[in-house]
Amino acid sequence: TSFTSYGPTVAVDADGYEVESYVPGGAKLKLSGTSMASPNVTNLAAKLFALDPSLTPQKVIELIKQGATPSEDGRRHLIDPKRSIELLKNGKSISAAAK
Repeated sequence: TSFTSYGPTVAVDADGYEVESYVPGGAKLKLSGTSMASPNVTNLAAKLFALDPSLTPQKVIELIKQGATPSEDGRRHLIDPKRSIELLKNGKSISAAAK
């Protein structure tokens, strides 16, 4: 999409296309953009902290990155909340599992 960004400084991405949102007055509107994608990453981080308050911010970032699913071309990594939470619950990381 025109608002999608990827490259060496973008670690993960999240769905931000046609996200149904409430607007003042209670109506729903489909909006797209990074402002619609970033709350998905924030929500995942909050869930990880809620499940384990002892996590460091760096560990949360690691779980989000390791749980992400790469695109076919490998240029983007879509967050996968279920996988990140599974990694936390199993007490494993992908790098540790590979050893």
